[in-house]
Amino acid sequence: MDNNLISESTIPITATPATIWEVLTNPDIAKEYLHGAKIDTDWKVKSAITLSGEFNGNKYVEKGILLEVRPFVAIRYTHWSPFDGLPDLPENYRIWSYSLEAKGNKTLLKISEDNIPTEKQKNRSDEFWRGVLFKIKQLCEHRKMQGFRDT
Repeated sequence: MDNNLISESTIPITATPATIWEVLTNPDIAKEYLHGAKIDTDWKVKSAITLSGEFNGNKYVEKGILLEVRPFVAIRYTHWSPFDGLPDLPENYRIWSYSLEAKGNKTLLKISEDNIPTEKQKNRSDEFWRGVLFKIKQLCEHRKMQGFRDT
Protein backbone atom coordinates (compact mmCIF):
# COMPACT_ATOMS: atom_id res chain seq x y z
CA MET A 1 0.00 0.00 0.00
CA ASP A 2 1.15 3.53 -0.82
CA ASN A 3 -0.16 5.63 2.06
CA ASN A 4 1.13 8.82 0.47
CA LEU A 5 -1.90 9.36 -1.75
CA ILE A 6 -3.71 12.67 -1.24
CA SER A 7 -7.16 13.81 -2.31
CA GLU A 8 -7.51 17.59 -2.73
CA SER A 9 -10.45 19.68 -3.89
CA THR A 10 -11.04 23.43 -3.92
CA ILE A 11 -14.14 25.51 -4.63
CA PRO A 12 -14.80 29.26 -4.70
CA ILE A 13 -17.79 30.23 -2.55
CA THR A 14 -19.55 33.59 -2.64
CA ALA A 15 -19.53 33.99 1.15
CA THR A 16 -17.23 35.23 3.87
CA PRO A 17 -14.92 32.95 5.83
CA ALA A 18 -17.26 33.53 8.84
CA THR A 19 -20.24 32.07 6.97
CA ILE A 20 -18.24 29.08 5.77
CA TRP A 21 -16.83 28.55 9.27
CA GLU A 22 -20.37 28.43 10.67
CA VAL A 23 -21.39 25.84 8.08
CA LEU A 24 -18.28 23.75 8.77
CA THR A 25 -18.50 23.81 12.57
CA ASN A 26 -22.21 23.94 13.43
CA PRO A 27 -23.33 20.32 14.00
CA ASP A 28 -26.90 21.03 12.86
CA ILE A 29 -25.65 22.36 9.53
CA ALA A 30 -22.67 19.99 9.12
CA LYS A 31 -24.94 16.94 8.99
CA GLU A 32 -26.34 18.34 5.74
CA TYR A 33 -23.00 18.00 3.94
CA LEU A 34 -21.80 14.95 5.92
CA HIS A 35 -24.62 12.74 4.64
CA GLY A 36 -26.54 12.93 7.92
CA ALA A 37 -23.57 12.25 10.20
CA LYS A 38 -23.57 14.08 13.52
CA ILE A 39 -20.30 15.83 14.31
CA ASP A 40 -19.36 16.06 17.97
CA THR A 41 -16.39 18.08 19.29
CA ASP A 42 -15.55 21.20 21.27
CA TRP A 43 -13.32 22.51 18.43
CA LYS A 44 -10.22 22.71 20.64
CA VAL A 45 -6.81 21.38 19.58
CA LYS A 46 -6.10 17.89 21.00
CA SER A 47 -9.82 17.27 21.61
CA ALA A 48 -11.66 14.27 20.21
CA ILE A 49 -13.91 14.62 17.18
CA THR A 50 -16.51 12.03 16.21
CA LEU A 51 -18.83 11.66 13.27
CA SER A 52 -21.67 9.26 13.92
CA GLY A 53 -24.62 8.15 11.91
CA GLU A 54 -26.37 5.30 10.22
CA PHE A 55 -25.60 3.81 6.81
CA ASN A 56 -27.72 1.07 5.23
CA GLY A 57 -29.34 0.42 8.61
CA ASN A 58 -26.02 0.06 10.45
CA LYS A 59 -24.83 2.57 13.04
CA TYR A 60 -21.24 3.76 12.80
CA VAL A 61 -18.78 6.07 14.55
CA GLU A 62 -15.80 7.68 12.85
CA LYS A 63 -13.25 9.37 15.08
CA GLY A 64 -10.13 11.45 15.33
CA ILE A 65 -8.24 14.15 17.20
CA LEU A 66 -8.19 17.86 16.35
CA LEU A 67 -4.69 18.92 15.29
CA GLU A 68 -5.37 22.52 14.24
CA VAL A 69 -8.28 24.90 14.77
CA ARG A 70 -7.85 28.48 13.55
CA PRO A 71 -11.27 30.16 13.36
CA PHE A 72 -12.16 31.38 9.86
CA VAL A 73 -8.85 29.98 8.52
CA ALA A 74 -8.26 26.24 9.02
CA ILE A 75 -9.32 22.97 10.62
CA ARG A 76 -7.19 19.82 10.58
CA TYR A 77 -7.81 16.51 12.32
CA THR A 78 -6.98 12.84 12.24
CA HIS A 79 -9.76 10.60 10.95
CA TRP A 80 -10.44 6.88 11.19
CA SER A 81 -13.49 5.20 9.67
CA PRO A 82 -14.71 1.64 10.07
CA PHE A 83 -15.75 1.79 6.39
CA ASP A 84 -12.10 1.50 5.35
CA GLY A 85 -11.98 -2.02 6.79
CA LEU A 86 -8.68 -1.30 8.54
CA PRO A 87 -7.98 -1.75 12.26
CA ASP A 88 -8.15 1.26 14.57
CA LEU A 89 -4.39 1.84 14.62
CA PRO A 90 -2.47 5.14 14.29
CA GLU A 91 -1.07 4.21 10.88
CA ASN A 92 -4.62 3.79 9.52
CA TYR A 93 -5.75 7.31 10.41
CA ARG A 94 -6.01 9.85 7.63
CA ILE A 95 -5.66 13.61 8.01
CA TRP A 96 -8.64 15.72 6.96
CA SER A 97 -7.84 19.42 6.38
CA TYR A 98 -10.07 22.37 5.59
CA SER A 99 -8.59 25.77 4.72
CA LEU A 100 -10.25 29.07 3.89
CA GLU A 101 -8.76 31.96 1.92
CA ALA A 102 -10.66 35.18 1.24
CA LYS A 103 -10.35 36.36 -2.38
CA GLY A 104 -12.38 39.51 -3.02
CA ASN A 105 -16.08 38.73 -2.55
CA LYS A 106 -15.39 34.99 -2.58
CA THR A 107 -13.65 32.57 -0.27
CA LEU A 108 -11.68 29.59 -1.52
CA LEU A 109 -12.43 26.47 0.49
CA LYS A 110 -9.84 23.74 0.09
CA ILE A 111 -10.31 20.28 1.53
CA SER A 112 -7.62 17.63 1.55
CA GLU A 113 -7.32 14.09 2.85
CA ASP A 114 -4.00 12.31 3.11
CA ASN A 115 -2.64 8.89 4.06
CA ILE A 116 -4.96 7.23 1.53
CA PRO A 117 -3.79 3.63 1.04
CA THR A 118 -4.93 2.83 -2.53
CA GLU A 119 -5.69 4.56 -5.81
CA LYS A 120 -9.23 3.14 -5.69
CA GLN A 121 -9.81 4.72 -2.27
CA LYS A 122 -8.28 8.00 -3.48
CA ASN A 123 -10.73 8.07 -6.39
CA ARG A 124 -13.59 7.42 -3.97
CA SER A 125 -12.32 10.24 -1.72
CA ASP A 126 -12.03 12.60 -4.71
CA GLU A 127 -15.67 11.95 -5.57
CA PHE A 128 -16.78 12.26 -1.93
CA TRP A 129 -15.01 15.61 -1.43
CA ARG A 130 -16.32 17.08 -4.69
CA GLY A 131 -19.85 16.33 -3.46
CA VAL A 132 -19.12 17.73 0.00
CA LEU A 133 -17.69 20.97 -1.44
CA PHE A 134 -20.67 21.43 -3.76
CA LYS A 135 -23.08 20.97 -0.84
CA ILE A 136 -21.10 23.36 1.40
CA LYS A 137 -21.16 25.95 -1.39
CA GLN A 138 -24.95 25.57 -1.69
CA LEU A 139 -25.43 25.86 2.07
CA CYS A 140 -23.20 28.94 2.37
CA GLU A 141 -24.64 30.79 -0.60
CA HIS A 142 -28.21 29.91 0.43
CA ARG A 143 -27.52 31.21 3.95
CA LYS A 144 -26.26 34.44 2.42
CA MET A 145 -29.43 34.71 0.32
CA GLN A 146 -31.51 34.13 3.47
CA GLY A 147 -29.82 37.07 5.19
CA PHE A 148 -27.47 35.16 7.49
CA ARG A 149 -25.41 37.84 9.17
CA ASP A 150 -21.71 37.53 8.42
CA THR A 151 -19.51 38.56 11.31
